[in-house]
Amino acid sequence: MSERDEILALVDELGRLIDASPATSIEVETESFAVKVTRLPKAPTDVSEGAPARERDAVAEPEKVQRVRATTVGIFSQAKEWQKGDDVKRGMVLGAIQSLGHMADIAAPADGRIEEVLVAAGAPVEYGQALFAIALG
Repeated sequence: MSERDEILALVDELGRLIDASPATSIEVETESFAVKVTRLPKAPTDVSEGAPARERDAVAEPEKVQRVRATTVGIFSQAKEWQKGDDVKRGMVLGAIQSLGHMADIAAPADGRIEEVLVAAGAPVEYGQALFAIALG
C-alpha cells in the first residue's frame, strides 16, 4: 500500500471515528503530514426566525481558531502566564524558544484571544509543535 493510500485510509477511519463520537474535530500530526477532520454542526430545526436573538446567535458560524506553532526546537518560555480568554494583538510576543543560546520570539499571527495554552513554560518543544490556539476575531 502506498503512502498516499495509507493517508486516505487514515482520513476514512477518522471520518468514521468522528461520526461515532460527540467530538467536532479530530487532528493527527506526524513528522511527514498533518490531517484534521472536522464535522460541521447540524443546523438546529427548532430555531426559527421568531426565536429570541440569543437563540439565533447560538446558531452562528463556529469560531475560527489558528494554532501558533514552534518555529524551532528548544525550551519554551511564556512572555507572561497566558490564560484562556486573554486578548492578543497581531505581532504581540507570546513567548520564546531557547535553542543553542538563541531566543526565538513566538508572536501572535493575528488579533484574537487565547483559546487554549497547549505547552507549559519550561517544556521542550519540537519544530512545528502547536503552542497556543487563538480564536480569531
